[in-house]
Formats: sequence, C-alpha cells, structure tokens
Amino acid sequence: MILKGKNIIITGAGRGIGRAVAIACAKEGANLGLTSRTLEQLIAVKEEIDNLGVGVNCVIKTADITKLPEVLETFMTFHGELGRFNGVIANAGASWMASAHEVPPEKFEMVINTNILGVFYTFRAAYPYLKKDDNNDKARFIITGSAVYPSVMGRFSSYTASKYGVVGLQRELATEYKRENILVNMILPVQVDTKLLRGRRAGDGNKPPGVLDPEDLNDYYLYVLSDMANKVNDELIYPNNFEAMKMIIKDAPEEKKENWNVFKEYLEEKSLNLYNNIKKFGTLGEFILDRSK
Repeated sequence: MILKGKNIIITGAGRGIGRAVAIACAKEGANLGLTSRTLEQLIAVKEEIDNLGVGVNCVIKTADITKLPEVLETFMTFHGELGRFNGVIANAGASWMASAHEVPPEKFEMVINTNILGVFYTFRAAYPYLKKDDNNDKARFIITGSAVYPSVMGRFSSYTASKYGVVGLQRELATEYKRENILVNMILPVQVDTKLLRGRRAGDGNKPPGVLDPEDLNDYYLYVLSDMANKVNDELIYPNNFEAMKMIIKDAPEEKKENWNVFKEYLEEKSLNLYNNIKKFGTLGEFILDRSK
C-alpha cells in the first residue's frame, strides 16, 4: 500500500474522476476526506470504500466549492477527523457548451468560479492543515486540469478560459510555496467518460473511441501522491502519452518489461516520438511499468 496511513482530501469526489481516485487511494491505504455538493453521491462512495474492508477512515461532508465559508468549514472538519493532510486533490469542475456569443453570462461566471476560484478556495482552506514538516515527504496539491490547455475545442469558451487560467494559478502556487515543502502539479486528461463530458450518458458503456474511463486516470494521481514524486513540482502531466505507452507495455515481450531501464530502450526503438514525449517523466514511466506487472 503506497499511501498507507496518509490523509488525502478530494473535492468533486461524488462521481467521475473524484470517485475513482478516492477508491484507488483507499485501496492504497489512505484515509480520506471527500467533498462535493451532493450528499447522496458522497454516501454511496463512502459505502463503496467501507465495503473494501481495508480499514481506512473516510469522512464525507458537502460543500459548494465556490463558497469560501463552506470550504473552510469542510476542511476544518476534515482536519479535526483526520489530522494533517498529506495530499489534496482539487478535482471539482464545471463546463458549459455554447458558442461564445450565446453563453449566458451567469453560466460563464459559474464555470470560471468553479474551475479557478474553486481551486484557489481549496488551496486557501487546505493550507493551514497541510503536512509541511518533512522534506522527504512533502505535501501534495494536485489540480485536475484539461488537455484543452494548450489546445481549444470550440464552443467551450468558459471552460477553456478556466483551464488556461488555472495553469497560471498553479505556476504561482508552485513558485510561492516550494520552500514550504508543498508540491503543486496538474493532471490534464483529454476526454473522460464523466457527466462533465457526456451528461447522463456517462458510464452507459457506449463511450466514443478514445474516451477514457475515470479509472484509467488513477495511476497518475497515485504517482503524484507517492514517494516517487517527492521532487516533482509544477508539472503538467498529460495521460494520453502514457496511455499509449501502456499499450506498448501490454504487447511487449516479458524480458523487455524487466525494469524501466530495459523497457525505455525498447520504447525508444518502438516509438521514438512517444519516448521523447515522456522521457522527462522517467519516474512516472517506471511507476506505470511496475503497476502493470
């Protein structure tokens, strides 16, 4: 269990990516503080975690991530129940699809407030309780971004603006707090089968080709929370490159998967472009290779 005894807080934890990561963290031994706006969803996630039988503590509390008093109260509750936080995942998100000239101003504001202000409020509320006293086990603040940065899709002006903006917020937080043993990183998936992408159809088993399941992202969050990422700071991690690498791992001869040094030579031979895209993240490649065995 790579997170045994650690305390991890996750916003937007009632469904989608947040739910999947919460269950993955619990399986790795983490105690959890889970928040979202919908109590019924949180109760369902807590029941799933309790039924795992892994003996972790899971605390749930509703909050609107765009309302600072609610976020402050929620994180104070989590601290009282769990103690200092080893990691916080700012995962809550919102989107709205329409041409820019047709987006209702209140919807544009809602997306910006959730995706930027919500991340800021999450950090603000978490900061007093982050475990910052160990240079060998630094606190982690992780943001769920989107691969619309640095690309655009069209008809998602508010969402794209928010995901560009939150990259700037990460840069600032990582710079300001690196001397306080706080690491700030972002996971930027392309398309994931969540209600944010597919509405009520999410999880119906009929996702389009190329769309990931929320569970496909677990490795990236677990890596950034793990000891292997204790020196990783202010990075933008794009899962699509590593998802392609997973396919190569799956088809590789067993002797090529012996360790990362052996596999990366094999990867370089099979796909030089892919190798060049991920070689900067050697410890993540090693982490994924080890978990594939």
